[in-house]
Amino acid sequence: MLILVAFVIIILLIGAVFSVDVAYMHMVRAELRTATDAAARAGSEALARTQNPAAARAAAIDAAARNNVAGDGLTLRPGDVRIGGLTSTASGRFTFDPGGNPLTAVSVVGRRDNSSADGSVPLFFARIFSTNQFEPVQEATAAASVRDVALVLDISGSMSTITSTGTRLSDLQAAVNIFIDEVQVSSPHTFLSLVSYSTTPNKEVELTANFADVRSRVNNFTANGFTAIGNALTMGSDSLASDPLTRAFAAKTIIVMTDGNHNTGPSPNVTVSTAVARGHQVHTITFSPGANQTLMQSVASATSGGQHIHADDAADLAQAFRDIARSLSVVLVD
Repeated sequence: MLILVAFVIIILLIGAVFSVDVAYMHMVRAELRTATDAAARAGSEALARTQNPAAARAAAIDAAARNNVAGDGLTLRPGDVRIGGLTSTASGRFTFDPGGNPLTAVSVVGRRDNSSADGSVPLFFARIFSTNQFEPVQEATAAASVRDVALVLDISGSMSTITSTGTRLSDLQAAVNIFIDEVQVSSPHTFLSLVSYSTTPNKEVELTANFADVRSRVNNFTANGFTAIGNALTMGSDSLASDPLTRAFAAKTIIVMTDGNHNTGPSPNVTVSTAVARGHQVHTITFSPGANQTLMQSVASATSGGQHIHADDAADLAQAFRDIARSLSVVLVD
């Protein structure tokens, strides 16, 4: 019996020894995941804010160093931090693309192995059984939504048409204010420019982070003239390509709203080719039963990821702008 008891005690001691190391390994793995996630998020935020890959890499390295893994801050080498873009898969997920453009994503590989700056993690008791170290590796990718957005808005004469809530123009003004509210909350790295159009387009506001100026211009719109959608679309694309604050690593989106039919100048079906050549995405919103939905659907479909939304009334119009605003604000972490 004493022999059996001694044998059981030895087994229990071995189990306790292993449980200490196993618990420690789980803790270190969790710490490494936290440090790697923090580094990727910090890097993507810096990339969005500065548009500078070197600053993004430095921010990731600094964030990792401020997170302990096995008692020490995680040391990243420059090669552990990659700057790239995102590629959509058939399943709808996104994967990191080191050659992607625009540069919107930061991928970080956190290592505590023999090849890393901090080395492997020593274990407590497993060395009794010739297992001296633990070598966890974690990878995290973060992408902050960075967009330059051109609002291209119809202020032609038909926008003065009376609705149940005011006029089509007042309905548009309310919807755009909702759009700006959404963007300010959910997509803080977005810049906006503003183009209005009737018989001719007019650049109201160049790309800016000052949304108060955009609100002010929209709230002071008056309706008159014809509907030159094609020329307005070109001006919106030009804004994203050449305004002083345009950003090389920002995704470019044009939002074109109309309540009627194109009736002067080149057709937007023709001028959308400029946006396509520049890699600009175009979303279109039609408002009122008389709007040419077929034409605007075609314009949106010509660009990668472009969508068309139709609004019959003020509530639909507000929801259309709200939905598009929310689609701009994706932050991904793998």
